[in-house]
Amino acid sequence: MGFGGIQEEFDVTDNGRKRYAPVGKVLVAGIGVLGVFWLAASNPSSASDPPEVRVVVVPAPPPPVSAYDTLGPGETLAEMLADNGLDGSAIYELTEVVREVKNPRSLRPGVVARFSGAPDSSPSSIFLRVSPDSLVHLARSDSTWASSVRTVPLTTDTLHLAGLIDSNLWSATLSGEVEKLADGEFQEYVYDMADNVFGWKVDFTRDIRRGDAFRVAIERERRPDGSVRQSRFLAIELANRGRAFQAIPFTRPGGRKEYFDGEGQALRGTFSRYPVSFRVTSSFSTRRYHPILKVRRPHLGTDYGAPRGTPVEATAAGTVTRAGTWGGYGRMVEIRHARGISTRYAHLSSISVRNGAFVEQGQMIGRVGSTGLSTSAHLHYEFLQNGVQRNPATIDLPSAPALEDEYMEDFGRIRDQALEQLDKVALPVLPEASRVESVVAD
Repeated sequence: MGFGGIQEEFDVTDNGRKRYAPVGKVLVAGIGVLGVFWLAASNPSSASDPPEVRVVVVPAPPPPVSAYDTLGPGETLAEMLADNGLDGSAIYELTEVVREVKNPRSLRPGVVARFSGAPDSSPSSIFLRVSPDSLVHLARSDSTWASSVRTVPLTTDTLHLAGLIDSNLWSATLSGEVEKLADGEFQEYVYDMADNVFGWKVDFTRDIRRGDAFRVAIERERRPDGSVRQSRFLAIELANRGRAFQAIPFTRPGGRKEYFDGEGQALRGTFSRYPVSFRVTSSFSTRRYHPILKVRRPHLGTDYGAPRGTPVEATAAGTVTRAGTWGGYGRMVEIRHARGISTRYAHLSSISVRNGAFVEQGQMIGRVGSTGLSTSAHLHYEFLQNGVQRNPATIDLPSAPALEDEYMEDFGRIRDQALEQLDKVALPVLPEASRVESVVAD
């Protein structure tokens, strides 16, 4: 039975600590079992006399009741079991039974349980929702407990969406199957597109313009209540400032999923465009007024206005050549990459790597701070090529390798199927009058 069928018997609510309700449907209430006894006639020769019938009323046992309980912050499963009338031996046995399915220590606050049993006695049946996708049923038989797991039945669908951008990707005007979106679902896709798909090709904080557009086909696994268990892009198209980008996911055997354009060229760059996902507060410049020194001097890096403590990620894989305090940089990390490129991350509040360590792209190397010559919390990021600072917003960053020839046949088949799905929703465009106004404004 899936959760769709379990809902009637495990109707979980979060209103209050505990709630009581009858279990099942009581077919006979206040009526006993009818016992019928046939007695022999006192005169065996009198066959025409009707037999005497005696009716015996046996009281029915009271119906079982249920209590709902929710695991609180800092509370353990054993404590919740004890609060619901189970003794030490039963608690030990139950936790061991649950351990066969999930480590009881990994249960987080908010886990809901339903305890059922006869009134004024310890529970004989327990339903424990250990995750959105599974429900553990614990049932007592004589003096032992047994467990069974019920999982959510999943359905698969394909979502087709398009968006016309006015100012940013997050507030795009959507079209397509918008009614199928759950609350907050679109925002998750936006972050994925901006960070994991096109983040190496497009700076979504600076490059997006009014009239840009996108369309996307997404495969989803959904639960009976409509919530999405997991999803994946089948294909994406982004129109940005007259440029067209396509993204098709493909996984090499034994590798990780990557995104490629229609020709098999990798969208992922060997360098990310930014080490934190926050707005630029000060760009690369040869003459900038320094707020502390009160003079104009080159600002050969990019500042990101991020809160103190924000994780800072390495923009590419490389070896740490400096990790510590360095003059006006304050706490700083410098990483050496291939092709004579190095990067610096300054004004950190803390450093998470050591000098000489190898770091991967996207690995956290420290946290945003305000050490050194700094007036407030921010990250100062520098990109150096052969020892000279360059503007990372304008330089052509190297891309990851293209898809190998041996995989192109499989990739072509997946690409063609994905683009068929993408064609089920049109790429929106600005009306002609609005397009003219946008060009004049730019």
